[in-house]
Amino acid sequence: MNKKKKKIIRISIILAVLVAILLIVLISRGNRKVGAKQFVVENVDEMEFNPFLSTENRLDNSLLEYGKVLTKYKQKGYTDYKGEDIVVDMNSLEGVDGGTFIRLTEYEGYEEGIKFHDYREKTDVTVDCTGFPDAIYTEADGTYVTFTIDVPESALYSLDLDYLILPAKDSDMYVGITIDNKLPFKNASNMTLKRMYGFYNTVLSENLDISGNQIRPKSQELLGWQHVTMSNPEGVYRNNYKMYMKAGTRKITLHFYNQPGAIGAIKFTAPQVLQSYDEYVSANGGINSTYNGKVIRFELEDPDYTSSVSIRMEYDNDYCSSPQSFKVTRYNVFGGERWSTGGDSVQWTFEVPEDGWYQLGFRYESMTTNVAAYKDIKIDGEIPFSELSEYCFPYADGWIGDALKMPDNSPYLFYLTKGEHTISVTNKLGPLRHTYYSIESSMDSITDLINQVARITSSTRSSTGGYVVDRNRDWDLEKNIPDLQEDLDKYVELFSKCYSDISKCNGGKLPSYGSAVKVALELFKKMADDMEKVPISLNDINSALTGLSNTLVAIREQAITVDYMELSAKGYNYKKARSNSWQNFYVGLVRFKDTFIKDYSSVGQREKTKKDMVTLEVYVSRGREYVDILRNLVSEQFTPDYGVKVNINMVNGSEGLIMTRYVAGTAPDLAIAIGAGIPFEFSVRGALLPMENFKESYDLENGTHVQGFDELVANSFYEEELVPYLYQGKHYGFPETQNWAALFYRTDILSELDVTPPDTWEDVYDLVPILTKDGYSFYFPYGVGNYSPFLYQHGGEFYDPDGLTSRLNTEAAYDAFVEYANLYLQYNFVYAADFYMRFKNGEMPVGIGDMGFYCKLKYSAPELNGKWKILPVPGHTVLNDEGEVVVDRSNGGAGSCNIIISSTKHPEEAWQFIQWWSSDAVQAEYGREVEATFGVASRWNPANKNAVSTLPYTMEELDVIYDQWEWLKESPSTLGGYYTSRYLVTALNQTVLQGKNARVALEDAIKEINKEMKRKQKEYKIPEGGSVLRETVTP
Repeated sequence: MNKKKKKIIRISIILAVLVAILLIVLISRGNRKVGAKQFVVENVDEMEFNPFLSTENRLDNSLLEYGKVLTKYKQKGYTDYKGEDIVVDMNSLEGVDGGTFIRLTEYEGYEEGIKFHDYREKTDVTVDCTGFPDAIYTEADGTYVTFTIDVPESALYSLDLDYLILPAKDSDMYVGITIDNKLPFKNASNMTLKRMYGFYNTVLSENLDISGNQIRPKSQELLGWQHVTMSNPEGVYRNNYKMYMKAGTRKITLHFYNQPGAIGAIKFTAPQVLQSYDEYVSANGGINSTYNGKVIRFELEDPDYTSSVSIRMEYDNDYCSSPQSFKVTRYNVFGGERWSTGGDSVQWTFEVPEDGWYQLGFRYESMTTNVAAYKDIKIDGEIPFSELSEYCFPYADGWIGDALKMPDNSPYLFYLTKGEHTISVTNKLGPLRHTYYSIESSMDSITDLINQVARITSSTRSSTGGYVVDRNRDWDLEKNIPDLQEDLDKYVELFSKCYSDISKCNGGKLPSYGSAVKVALELFKKMADDMEKVPISLNDINSALTGLSNTLVAIREQAITVDYMELSAKGYNYKKARSNSWQNFYVGLVRFKDTFIKDYSSVGQREKTKKDMVTLEVYVSRGREYVDILRNLVSEQFTPDYGVKVNINMVNGSEGLIMTRYVAGTAPDLAIAIGAGIPFEFSVRGALLPMENFKESYDLENGTHVQGFDELVANSFYEEELVPYLYQGKHYGFPETQNWAALFYRTDILSELDVTPPDTWEDVYDLVPILTKDGYSFYFPYGVGNYSPFLYQHGGEFYDPDGLTSRLNTEAAYDAFVEYANLYLQYNFVYAADFYMRFKNGEMPVGIGDMGFYCKLKYSAPELNGKWKILPVPGHTVLNDEGEVVVDRSNGGAGSCNIIISSTKHPEEAWQFIQWWSSDAVQAEYGREVEATFGVASRWNPANKNAVSTLPYTMEELDVIYDQWEWLKESPSTLGGYYTSRYLVTALNQTVLQGKNARVALEDAIKEINKEMKRKQKEYKIPEGGSVLRETVTP
């Protein structure tokens, strides 16, 4: 053997040894025991009073947060009631102020039984109501009942209810209580009774696509009686609510609203006092018969029920997740980021083979770095001992298997009898409630400080919304704000404690949201050391407020994902819960290989296509999970009912591709999620089919009803929604989504100012000076799109009826233009502002927003819950056709639409898909699934007016949306119409920003608009006397 070969062999051996060592190291690191060290922190419900509001402790309890009322109870020495339950005679209930209610037995349809279809069991289920013969029916619009009780002693009581929520929307029933006509605490006006949801299509063999991937099981509402002790619906407090009642006869009034339901029993009970773990052990005879059998594993992806439609099964690709999901999709875990809302509960059923003491553990994964999760754990409906009240799941990096354990990290043991048991887990805020409310109270005070300093220093706003302060002047703020130094010191003390508590409550780890508190701490420390820095730090303070607001959202999100629960002998080691590096490498290799061979277009397809089956190609410009939901609906409903296969192609920027592929002869049959301006541009080029071509029919083989265009519009849509898609008398697009606008206002601030929200623009103009005097402002978005409401409310139009010339030369258009410009010239509206932030911090307590703004407030501004409402947008008073004075609130809201490409070989099948996709039932179900997947932040906004009523808006909010849509007014598209927006922006900027005469600026714009419209009409051969918008008749 020559030297060269020997050298190669030596090098090969060395490399092999190094690789082997590396693999051993990687595997050993993967198998290392990952610490999830348990810890304990002080955890009480009593809350501190606002340090920036010295009189808060003297406020009436009805105005105070529950935790602060508890503090007052403690200061006064009130004790818990310990006697027998006070059971309310349901026959003693009366209406309030002449109001009435009916018994459940009088509820329409009760004689046939309250039923629901259990899709899992594939049968109708009748709810047993015999246990509550005197139950009352409560309406969604609100039912008040009143009664008196004899209170045996002055003490603190809990309120228990047995209830049944009836089918309606995916929203909860709300409960309010007054005792002797007063709220016992502020939160008592909106307590919550939750729904129950289960899953179906969970049998794996019955729910696979043609590639072997599991199709996501669907959720369904489960009807049934539930017993609850009233508590904070968002899991803010550790214990159930307590209400103080004096001995004697007390008048109780209950208000049930938001969802229909039934109340079977009402009781006032002794507040629950949990035993300790040591007491639990003693009560069960001591630990003398521990289980010593094999480990019993229970998969957790399929629970008995959840309290929210948003919580669901998920899939995880980790090698050790059970069952495995990295080769083909299996929904093998539960929870995740969507299981983060406080108060949400999940219950599972499990079975044990014998009586004994069991160690109980979970395989779980923390979803946010360095964030511990606090949960109530109940077994058989009860928290067995106090240590499982707001039990902490410590943060661990990646998946971990761990027992429920004591602060010293030894496992708890649970005494279980042979047979079935239940375990439920409920999200709680835990001891971070103190940090949460401390930050929230500081934000209100900081906002007041900003407003005070801005007024004293006469600070102005730049075009970007920032404060502009004279840096060369000594303001001597302490003369005008005597408590400034004291307040700055309080901020420093408060943020220092919050920063420390965030770390303590997460086991000594600091989550990313803690950095915002650190920034605020350092900022206020700098200003406390030198108060002259306050005026020049206004923008920094505003930024700090933004960070603190985000912190409030993040503190509430303590999500974990669970895979399975294991019951075992004491001391069981969960070493197989975490995959090693070699296993991770293998998973990555398999998934990488799949990217080359997997047919992703077949994901969700249940059956192979029959040779003679029509296949539609559909383009969708939405994210993957939106498309997956649609594919699932198509596979379950459309293809079986209509006998048409649908290939749904997720194509980003599909609008730009369609015309190119139309010219090339490779266009899809239809497209959805298309922008409102696209159909007109495509239709003038002959690329689309008019929707009027399609009529009602029953001509499918299985008799499936196909709605025609006219029928579908008449039943489920506003005709005005179709205006943007009009070309020569026909409509070339069909509405899919629709926005809405509303007046958003801060109830707390307007109440403090003693003003009512405006109904007309005259009301707005009267309100502006009041707002300005106190440092507030009104928000109205700056831009040409917001000129439209003024134009239409003044009776104007953008174009003549044929769409040939601009109608902006009318007096109505000019008056509207001047009024809109005067918002910024005369009333000093801010034309560049972050309405969301300024609404949150109170600088802009009233303004115009849309659905996106609504969703953002609902999701990202929990500190404003109960402090804002919506109303229809302000309008102008006019006389209607009957001669009555009404407020014209004309406003647009065009969203996306669906189109059929003219080159399709299957026009009838394409229409069948659009009318199915646009139907009431499908849009309602899609909206439900979208909200279950993404939460309220991404609520679906269907153009189908009937489907909107199924979304979880409150009745009050729905009334506003529908009232506003009654004034829906959309703008048509026309040839050269893009010049309208372009030159209106120019005219508006010249008038508002450059001081040009409004009439001259508008007339200059009209000349350019008409010139371009004429040029485009000539290009597309529109004859003299012809029409772009109306149907033309050929002689």
